[in-house]
Amino acid sequence: MSYEHIFRIFWPQRLCEPIKESGYLVGWNLGSGVLVVATKVGFANTMQISADLDAFQQQKQPSGTSGQKLEPAAIIGYLSREGEGLCEMEPRDQSELWIDAFTARTQVAFRDVLSFGIAASGRIIITVYDESIGKPWHYYAASPINLDLTAVPDADDASSQTDRPAEHIPLQRTLDYVNAAKELYTHIHTDIPRSTQSNAERPYESAIVRFEQMATKWSTWFLQLSDMSVAGVRVKKFSAVGQQLDLIVRRAMYAAEQWRAKCFTKQGIHGPHNAQYANFWNTTWVVALDIVLGCILGTLLIVYSRAMSIWMLKALNRYTITSLEQTIVWLRGWPAGLKLNNGLDGFLAELFLWLIHFWTLVFQPFTRCMHAVVAIAGYAGFVGGCSMQLAILSDALALTTLHTYWFYIVATRIFHWQLVTLYSLFNLFRGRKHNVLRNRIDRCDYNLDQLLIGTILFTLLTYLFPTVLVYYLTFVSRRLAVIMVQGLLEILLSLLNHCPAFYLSLRIRDPLMFPGGVCYDINNPFERRFIEAAWDMPGSPVKLSRDPIPLSARNRMNVTVLHMKSIPVPLSALFFQYYQIWVQFSASYLSQGILKSLVTGEVIRPVKRLQHTMIPGLTVDGSISH
Repeated sequence: MSYEHIFRIFWPQRLCEPIKESGYLVGWNLGSGVLVVATKVGFANTMQISADLDAFQQQKQPSGTSGQKLEPAAIIGYLSREGEGLCEMEPRDQSELWIDAFTARTQVAFRDVLSFGIAASGRIIITVYDESIGKPWHYYAASPINLDLTAVPDADDASSQTDRPAEHIPLQRTLDYVNAAKELYTHIHTDIPRSTQSNAERPYESAIVRFEQMATKWSTWFLQLSDMSVAGVRVKKFSAVGQQLDLIVRRAMYAAEQWRAKCFTKQGIHGPHNAQYANFWNTTWVVALDIVLGCILGTLLIVYSRAMSIWMLKALNRYTITSLEQTIVWLRGWPAGLKLNNGLDGFLAELFLWLIHFWTLVFQPFTRCMHAVVAIAGYAGFVGGCSMQLAILSDALALTTLHTYWFYIVATRIFHWQLVTLYSLFNLFRGRKHNVLRNRIDRCDYNLDQLLIGTILFTLLTYLFPTVLVYYLTFVSRRLAVIMVQGLLEILLSLLNHCPAFYLSLRIRDPLMFPGGVCYDINNPFERRFIEAAWDMPGSPVKLSRDPIPLSARNRMNVTVLHMKSIPVPLSALFFQYYQIWVQFSASYLSQGILKSLVTGEVIRPVKRLQHTMIPGLTVDGSISH
């Protein structure tokens, strides 16, 4: 069966219940047969209702998720009780679409859908939605909510939504009016008291403002100091402690901004701002959890500081000095049956043993401060939390293994230079050379002396290469071990700094706080609340029927009822910060660049800090994005 018109009416769930009095339906006519019914207004004429709707538009100024202003609400129909059907003729005859409905016992029926007072035959698709009165943070969304505040929306996608013709109204635009229906209902049916403020509260507020200004001034000064560059490198990048302090200060300043914007309460937000509310409280929970863990670990460090410092000194002496000396002494012989060059092997062994002895003399005075370092790390947990203790541990590891990094640099440079030299001599041995201008290998005619000297050097370096390779593998394995330990500390830091504790608890307690889309239920309990109206003959009572529409009554309204439900985002979407951190981790620790550096003998630079800032306009390295 084909219909001339299809009317899509979004109907609030409250109007499915029996009504006590007749009244006008207010909402929005979106065009193309789409109507959004917000509520029913009784005991008022059309002039009073229009004045109330104008006041709502001026006071609330509702807008959609994209910030676009919504059209003013208007009277779009009349809902009467059984046997009643009188309403003012003027608004009905002047409306492009007018809903004429009535209730019978516990059911709702539609007489007609009028267009400028003339009945329009067609089919009605009723979409029942839940207004969630009293819960403004519940709203409908066509796409999952974006919890990442640093994500920048694509301008092309936004323009494509607004440039569509009127015949194809985007779903999100329709849902914006559905979400605004609860605000209209609250405005019409409740009286919001004006907020009063006593004079006694003003001194406290002024004191808070002065403290906030002073804290902002000191925080800005600290951030400027941390952003200063020394030899082309920012000050905060010299240590993990500096980066952690920078992250704490920036988050505190952004939390103050969110506090001023009242993002800490559900009553002060609506749908699109749910991410800010969740971000504020998740940061608060993360800081509290970090401080609790820091206090527990700090207490243990303070109580057992002496024993902990002695154990750390023994471990450092064993793994960074003694084991390294034993490995070099073992390499002076024939390690694993490998016959190395005695002259080069002895030279490299004496060089690295002397460097170890030099490091021992330099680092020995600092071992007396190990007890103080452990105590400072313990007290830092009461202020900066467990994350600050991990940052101190990361810096301590980098400082105590600095000599292994020097050895790695020396071995890497020797290995790389010899590898490049062997490659050049191999080309000479084949009668070729590297063309620097064209960046390719060309043929070249060498004389006898050049070929003889090149062949001799190539043979010597080939026999010396195994000795250099053994020392290179020894120190590169040490370097990789240190990098893996630092990577483990960075993972623990990221788990503490970006733990989605509040996101998970809120997702379990209130799943609709994070909408992930909508679904439509055909077999729903509201289907029995709507029935089709029979012929309304003059002078005859209204008859209701649930029978199928006969073929001879094609002008009769056919009603299909759908129940629109909000779908919460999946649990995996709450770990978006960990996804960003995994991308950084795989790019820094599991990249092809590290493998290439190992093979070619290039220096593996210190990896970047693993963190995902939740501050809009701020990149991972702490710079301001434009």
